[in-house]
Amino acid sequence: MSSSQTASVIASGPRKLVRPTLPARALGSKYFSRRKDSSILAHHEMKSAYNGPESSHAEEFYFQKQMQTQTLMVFILEDGERIEGYIEWYDRDAIKVKNHTRTLIYKSSIKYLYKASENHQHG
Repeated sequence: MSSSQTASVIASGPRKLVRPTLPARALGSKYFSRRKDSSILAHHEMKSAYNGPESSHAEEFYFQKQMQTQTLMVFILEDGERIEGYIEWYDRDAIKVKNHTRTLIYKSSIKYLYKASENHQHG
């Protein structure tokens, strides 16, 4: 690795992955088979079991608007961690947040989120 490549790695900083914790009731459920399915696939099956075939797409519209307007968002995770940044990308299961680093957050690990300009005092 050249010195210019080293500098770019340091400048961009490390990436952070936030993994959700699965509920204890799921550990013994049908979502974990004897084949040793990955927890991500098991999470996907659990989530699709709860979602009906019909959707208002309100979440998609909301995320799309916040991306287009570059709205600073605050994500409060189930474990109490607070992540602030701009939504760079999202899909059905995760959101990529950009601030001084880039963080991938599984939606199932989000307790709630709000616009930073709303300055909520959630506890």
